[in-house]
Amino acid sequence: MTALGPLEFIKLAIYYASYLYIIAAPLAVWVMVRHCGKARLGGAVFFAVITCLAYARFVEPRILLTREHDIALNGCFVTGGAARMAVFSDTHNGLFGNAMSIERIARRVQATHADFVLIAGDFVYFLDPARIEETFAAITQIKAPVFAVLGNHDLGLPGPDMRKALAATLPMAGLQLIDNRAVKISNEVSAMELVGLSDQWDEQQDLSLLEKPVSAPRLVLTHNPNSVRDFTADMSVDFLIGGHTHGGQIQLPFVTCWLTGVCGDVAYGVREAKGVQIFTTSGTGMVGLPMRFRVPPRIDVLNVSYKACAAE
Repeated sequence: MTALGPLEFIKLAIYYASYLYIIAAPLAVWVMVRHCGKARLGGAVFFAVITCLAYARFVEPRILLTREHDIALNGCFVTGGAARMAVFSDTHNGLFGNAMSIERIARRVQATHADFVLIAGDFVYFLDPARIEETFAAITQIKAPVFAVLGNHDLGLPGPDMRKALAATLPMAGLQLIDNRAVKISNEVSAMELVGLSDQWDEQQDLSLLEKPVSAPRLVLTHNPNSVRDFTADMSVDFLIGGHTHGGQIQLPFVTCWLTGVCGDVAYGVREAKGVQIFTTSGTGMVGLPMRFRVPPRIDVLNVSYKACAAE
C-alpha cells in the first residue's frame, strides 16, 4: 500500500473498530432486557446509534443501484440524435476494503447496454501502484467504448500522485483517458464531441478546447462539476458530466448541507449554470470515513437526446 500518514491510520482504525459492533450490539440488547428506566433507555439509544453506524459501514456501501435520467439538450443542431451513456465515478479503491468492486460495477454497467461509458475520475484512494492493473482489470468486461478523466485524489490532491501509474496502466483495461483531449463519439443515430478536462484543482485545464466551433453537441467530462465556474461566454458547452461530491456520502438531513454546502442537485442530479446543463453523479466509493449513509453507490444511465434545427 502507498505510504500512509497519521490521518490514514486513524481512518483505518475506525474501519477495523467497526467490527466491535458484533460485541457491542448484544451487550446493548442485554442492558435493555435486564434493566429498567434510564439504563434501558440508554441501552436502546446506544443500540440505535451503533446499528445506524453499522448499516452505514457494512450494508449501504455494498448496495449498488442503477438509475436512469432523460437528458434533452437545450440547443438545436444540424441533425438530431440520441445516445445512452452509463456514468460512474469516485470508485476510490485502495484504503477501504469495503469499496465497491470494479468487477461488480463492470457487470452492472454492461447490463445497461449503454452506447458509451463515462468515468468521472477519482479511481484510487491510497492504492498500491502495483495493484492498479488487477484492481481495474474487470473494466475489460465492458463492451461499449469507455472514456475517463482523472480526479483530484488520482493527482495527489490530497494523497500520493498516481497520475503516471494510472496513465500507464488504466488503458490496459480498455479505457481511454481523455484529460484535456477532445474525441468524436458516435452510434448509429448520433455524433457528438466529448471533451475531457483535467481536474479543476490541478489548475491545468485546457479550456481553449471549448472555444473551438463545433456543429454537433459538445459534452464535457470532468471530475469536479464546479469547473463550470471557469467557463466564459465565448465557450460552447451543451452538457457537463462530473462527480466529486459523493452526493454528500454521509447524508444527514440538514446537517450535511449546512456543513459542506453539498446540497440538492449540486450534490447529485441535473442542474443548470451559466446556460450549461450539468449532471453530477454521486459515485461508488468513499473517502474520509468508510461509510455511506442515504447515498448508496450508484451507476447513472443518461439517455441523452438532441434536436435538429427547424428549416427556415
